[in-house]
Amino acid sequence: MVFREGERFPGLQKDIPKGPPRDHRRGPHDRRRRYQLKGCCGLRRYRVLEGVRPCWGPSCSRPTRTPPTSGSSYPLPDRREVRSSRKEGGVPVVKVVSVLPGSPAERAGIVPGDGILEVEGHGIRDEIDLRFWASDDRFLLTLERDGRRFRVEVRRGPDEGLGIELEPIRPRTCRNRCIFCFVDQLPRGLRRSLYVKDEDYRLSFLYGNYITLTDLSDEDFERIFAQRLSPLYVSVHSTDPEVRSFMLGRKGIPDIRGQLKRLVEGGIRVHAQVVLCPGINDGGHLDGTLRDLARMHPGVASVAVVPVGLTEHRQGLYPLRPVGPEEAERTLEQIADWQGRFLRELGTRFAFASDEFYILAGKEFPAEEDYEGFPQLEDGVGMARRFLETFGRRSKELPGRVPPLSIALVTGTAFGPIMEKLARKVESRVEGLSLRPVVVENRLLGKSVTVSGLLSGGDILRALEESGPGDCVLLPPNCVNDDGLLLDDLRPEDLALRLGVPVRVGSYDLVGAITEAVLAKGS
Repeated sequence: MVFREGERFPGLQKDIPKGPPRDHRRGPHDRRRRYQLKGCCGLRRYRVLEGVRPCWGPSCSRPTRTPPTSGSSYPLPDRREVRSSRKEGGVPVVKVVSVLPGSPAERAGIVPGDGILEVEGHGIRDEIDLRFWASDDRFLLTLERDGRRFRVEVRRGPDEGLGIELEPIRPRTCRNRCIFCFVDQLPRGLRRSLYVKDEDYRLSFLYGNYITLTDLSDEDFERIFAQRLSPLYVSVHSTDPEVRSFMLGRKGIPDIRGQLKRLVEGGIRVHAQVVLCPGINDGGHLDGTLRDLARMHPGVASVAVVPVGLTEHRQGLYPLRPVGPEEAERTLEQIADWQGRFLRELGTRFAFASDEFYILAGKEFPAEEDYEGFPQLEDGVGMARRFLETFGRRSKELPGRVPPLSIALVTGTAFGPIMEKLARKVESRVEGLSLRPVVVENRLLGKSVTVSGLLSGGDILRALEESGPGDCVLLPPNCVNDDGLLLDDLRPEDLALRLGVPVRVGSYDLVGAITEAVLAKGS
């Protein structure tokens, strides 16, 4: 297998698709999510642990290769026995979970349950290795099945994915004791996967999970550089070593400035996060953090500033207090001042406040162009503005009249007033349609948790039983994981059975979700 210089790396270097998230900062969520959780101490990683698996289907991005000509020599049959000695303690085996019908993998004879050992002689530890080494249109896989090893030749077109789904990565766990860790604030009795704290650069690259870098080894750095695992999402919180050590609950951790400099000098792009804890890393400390990070731009591409998320389950934890309206307003003014300076000096606003700051302060969300392409959307930065802009662009597609239909729009308390305004706009345009926002108070985690993505099935059910579900219920898209589960393991189907009406998971396109509900009612 021959690679030209720089050819393989761009196949891995990527931008994570920006669409509402998962995070650690506040609550459990997966890729689809995830407005409320994020990163190392937030929650963004949760849905990954709950079954978000890589799929090597047609949509998987990879470098475009020139397929071999028909006369190319490739001296290996489609399948043959391979002798290979297992290293002491075993060799890594990545299991195939499913195979897409008609895919290159199926044509090569790969079946679910097969273990992938090597690609062209290179050991495979996880799907990143597979993506890295299997980027040609023609390559050899060493597989293991029922204790027997053999090779298969895989051939695919230039735009064709491999067509396999692999078992999830077993994540590295976090050794920090962050004073604001959302996992430590979860009530007992939830599913076990929600209590896993990950600190894994592979999940940061694949899914945008925030990591602190505290346990990154030289070997990890070398792999990141060799495979161009960029961008990475890093929870910085403070560039002051003493403050950061206190916030992460660990002494003797590396200086984050040196670690970021090493990544940037190695060609890795970083998106940073600051979880703002009043009285600890705000005010002058935030100024210093933004100043230090800006010195590493454009390697450090952006910084998201988010308020600490606190539940009512903090017994025995460090006494933090939430960001109040006045503090939110001061922080917005502080960030706005820095944005003006960064625009002049760097040509970018660089630092962005999350939507919650604007909601807390009672301020209007910035214009769409002020978010500069939404680099931190998955951390709740600009999600509300994008939702509103999508609604504005698509509202003209609403029908003028529909058969009588009442839809209950489930939302958290933070977004309730906005959803109420949008519902009135839709009703004024569409005769026969009644939209009723149902604002759900979070009793599982506490009233201070106001985002829709952390609503439990029990709380949603209680609110709908009190207010009435109407003819149909639309749930926020970020309140269920990829397995269709809410925080308390209820499913939309369970709610529908209890309420006696259809319960659908909506989307971030309100017009599209409403249209689908109308069509489903008429079918």
